[in-house]
Amino acid sequence: MSRNTVVLQFATQLEAQPFIETLQLTQLQQKPFILYRGDSSLYVIIGGIGITSAAIAATYVCTTLNAGILINIGAAGALTPNLTLGTIVTVTTVYDTSRCSFSTEKPFTYALTPIDNLFKSQCVSVIKPLRTKEERQEFAPIADIVDMELAGIAHVSQIFSTQCYAIKYVTDTAQHTTHEDIVKNIMTLSQTTAEE
Repeated sequence: MSRNTVVLQFATQLEAQPFIETLQLTQLQQKPFILYRGDSSLYVIIGGIGITSAAIAATYVCTTLNAGILINIGAAGALTPNLTLGTIVTVTTVYDTSRCSFSTEKPFTYALTPIDNLFKSQCVSVIKPLRTKEERQEFAPIADIVDMELAGIAHVSQIFSTQCYAIKYVTDTAQHTTHEDIVKNIMTLSQTTAEE
């Protein structure tokens, strides 16, 4: 398979569904990951929530589809007040809080290629949701947004020399902290992002 294969990676079906419908994709398989296909070079994978799940799914498409480009699309929380609900960003740097350098004790960092015409941001990937204002403030000095998957995808992309991009839409801020608020925002904002 050629390296021109493009894979859109989502954490959940909820995030992916509007894109699947807009792109008129066909489901190929249910296990080990839900996988959809568009034309001969476009795929969507539902990788699951979390850095590890995302890394395993990215490894799967890099090894089975020989993916040349991975694009992570999904929800993110705002760490700074200048990012409002619904803001769409591209990520230039992601910090992996699940892995630290032995010598510096700082999180591993990955550089991503930004997408033109989108606000450029830095992301921190965490292992559990940040629910309180204080938790968000802890990471605000290093990043604009927070997610739970991108670092795993970026790490695998680096290993397989796969181009990695990220499009994130802000689904929660310090004012949107309940599970219900976030799910409602994901449903609405996934649809509007897919349409763009």
